[in-house]
Amino acid sequence: MEGTNRGVHPTSVVLADDDSRFRSIVRSLLESDGYAVLAEAGNASETVEATVRHEPDVVVIDLVLEGAYGLDTVQELVDLDAQRPVIVISSLFDPLIERETVRMGAWYLEKVEGVEALEHAIDQAVAVTHRDG
Repeated sequence: MEGTNRGVHPTSVVLADDDSRFRSIVRSLLESDGYAVLAEAGNASETVEATVRHEPDVVVIDLVLEGAYGLDTVQELVDLDAQRPVIVISSLFDPLIERETVRMGAWYLEKVEGVEALEHAIDQAVAVTHRDG
């Protein structure tokens, strides 16, 4: 069921992007489809803090964030909990970054693919990790 973690409770998300308008739109769409956006973050440190504080089922993070160097923040999030999916979203398609993201154990999605593709990626990532909350 879309937006739910194995049909038991809403899939919880921390949403990180430096564009507050983008975050607001994505949050609204995710929540209208049954996801629980626990927190938004606009930079790297806020993302890590929100993830530690809220322990979401999944973290959705923009590739380019203030305070982040390359994929360092993604690696930090993966290191915090290797069973928690981290989905990297980007408007800059780069096959090398995509491969590195996957090698680190995270997921990669281009922003142009849209919210439906993001929801599908969230559902797939949570299903693969079998997180029951």
